Amino acid sequence: MKARSRRASERCAAPPVNDAENMEQATILVVDDDPDLLHLIGLRLTTAGYHVASAASGEEALGLFRAQPPRVVITDLRMEGMDGMALFEKLHAEAPSLPVIILTAHGSIPEAVRATQRGVFGFLTKPFDGHDLLERVASAISLSPPLKSAAAEPDAVGGPWASAAMHELQRQARRVAQADEPLLIVGPSGAGKEILARAIHDAGARAAKPFVALRCGELPGGRAGEDTPLAQAVVAVAGGTLFLDDVDKLLPGAQVRLLPLVREMGLFSMLGQPKENPNVRVIAATNQSLNQAIRAGHFRADLYYALSRNLLHVPALSDRRDDIPLLVAQFVAQFPHGAGPRSFAPDSLALLQQADWHGNVRQLRNVVEQALSLSVTPQVPASLVRKLLSVENEREMAAFDEARRAFEYDYLVQLLKTTGGNVARAARVARRNRTEFYKLLARHGLDPGAFKRAGT
Repeated sequence: MKARSRRASERCAAPPVNDAENMEQATILVVDDDPDLLHLIGLRLTTAGYHVASAASGEEALGLFRAQPPRVVITDLRMEGMDGMALFEKLHAEAPSLPVIILTAHGSIPEAVRATQRGVFGFLTKPFDGHDLLERVASAISLSPPLKSAAAEPDAVGGPWASAAMHELQRQARRVAQADEPLLIVGPSGAGKEILARAIHDAGARAAKPFVALRCGELPGGRAGEDTPLAQAVVAVAGGTLFLDDVDKLLPGAQVRLLPLVREMGLFSMLGQPKENPNVRVIAATNQSLNQAIRAGHFRADLYYALSRNLLHVPALSDRRDDIPLLVAQFVAQFPHGAGPRSFAPDSLALLQQADWHGNVRQLRNVVEQALSLSVTPQVPASLVRKLLSVENEREMAAFDEARRAFEYDYLVQLLKTTGGNVARAARVARRNRTEFYKLLARHGLDPGAFKRAGT
C-alpha cells in the first residue's frame, strides 16, 4: 500500500495569497492512483481557491490535459502503468513550459536532481507539508500564465484554440509579451506569424506605440542610408515594435546596422548623423532555417543569437486540425455576408478538417471566403468545398512545379560553377548521363561554356 500524507495535509498553514485573475483561471491537474491521497490533495487545493481536475492514471491525465490544458500538473511518481516521469515526458513533448510537480514516497536527492535537470518544476517527498505544496503551486502559477478555454472569447495573444499545440503557444506568447525583449518567430508560410507578432505587441507595454511591419525580401539593395525603408521604419516606430518578416532575406549591410538595436534595443546609426536610441522592440519572423543561412554565410550568427533569446514556433495547420472549426467560425463571423450563408454544413467542415493545408491558415481563409462568396444556400455545401479544394490542389501543384524548376536551375548553376563548366564532371556529380544532362541545361537555357575558367 502506498504511504499516506494525511497527517502532513492536516497540518497545512493558511493558503498563499493569489490575485483574483490567477485564482479564477488556475486549474490544477492532480494525478495519483491512490484515491485517498488524490482526494486530500484536491481538497487542499480547492480550499485554497484553485479549480482541481483529478486523474487516477497517467493515461487519464493525458486525456484531461488535451481536453482542457491546466496551469500546473501535480503527479505521483510511482503509479501503475504510466509513471510520473513518463507522464512528464509526454506532457512536455506537447507543452514544454507547463510546470509539473512530482510527489513521491521514494524520493532521494539524486532522483530529485535528475528530475529537475530534465525540466520538472518541483519535487516533493511524501509525507510533505501542505504549506510547502501550496507555496510550490503558487510559484508555478506565477510562471504559468492563464489560458482560456476553446469556448472563451478570443485571447489577447490569439485564439480561442482547441489544440494543445496552440494552447502552449498562447502560454509562451503571453510570457514574451511581458518580457519586452527581441523575439524570433519561426513557422511555415501562411501560419500567422505576423498576426502573432501584432497580438504580442498589443498585449505588451508598447501597445499604445506604433507597430510597423517590413518585408525584408522586398527591401531594396544599395547603401544603407537614412532614406532606406529600414531606417525610415526605425524612426517611425520609435518606442514601439518593428516586425521584420522573412528576416533571413535581410541584406548583410542592414544586418550589421540592426545588430545593436536587437542586442541592446540600443543605438541605430543614420547615415551622416549621430547614433540615436529609438527604443524599439524587434520581432523577426522566418520560414527558413537560419542555421542553414548562417552556415552558408548569408546571415550573421551574432544577430541570430540576439534575436533567438526568445523563440516561438508556430505549428503548421496540418499539425493542429482541431483548430480548423474554430478558425472557420472566426472567418465566417468576419466575412461581410449580407444575405449570404452564415455557416458550413457538417460534411463541408469535415472536408476542411481533412484537407492538406500547405498554405496553412492563409490558404484556409482564402477557401472559406471563396466558399462564402459563391454559395447560394444558407449553409455552404460539401460539393462546393470539394470543388474549391480541387482547384487549390491544382494551384499547389503548379506552385510546386515552379519551385522545383527554380531549385533545379539554382542547382545546375552551382554545379557548373563548381566544375568550371565541365559537363562530364557535372553529369557524374548529378548522377545523370551526359545526354540527359545536356537536355537539362537546354531546358533552363544554360550554356556550360559561360562557366569555364580561364585555362580550362
